[in-house]
Amino acid sequence: MADTVAEHLQVKKGEKIAIVEATPEQRALLLPLPEGSVEASVAEADAVFAFATSLEQLHAEFAELLPQLADTRVVWFGYLKGGKGELNRDVIAKAVLEHGWRAIGNRPFNDEWSGIRVRPLKPGEAESLK
Repeated sequence: MADTVAEHLQVKKGEKIAIVEATPEQRALLLPLPEGSVEASVAEADAVFAFATSLEQLHAEFAELLPQLADTRVVWFGYLKGGKGELNRDVIAKAVLEHGWRAIGNRPFNDEWSGIRVRPLKPGEAESLK
């Protein structure tokens, strides 16, 4: 059973975690880190968490971050849930496809925020998702 929110989001104890594009309140959602885990740069991280509140911000983050994350084990993008913003699971899933990635999971961070886990598309996978 997961002890921390980050573990609930498939971060393993002892992994390096990058939290980017986050306010102090958003960062707090992922703390405390799992036992033995430390914050690291995006390039060093086993798990990366980013937050977005608009489609424009989301595409900017995708363009900046996704090219660096192909080998990262866990990648999540947090968004306001319950129709409190312009982002939702379906909007993010469609947007990430435009960047050569796909949504593979959706989990709540708390009552206000959810996250979409993403991974790079496999060769030939894009055609089957259209």
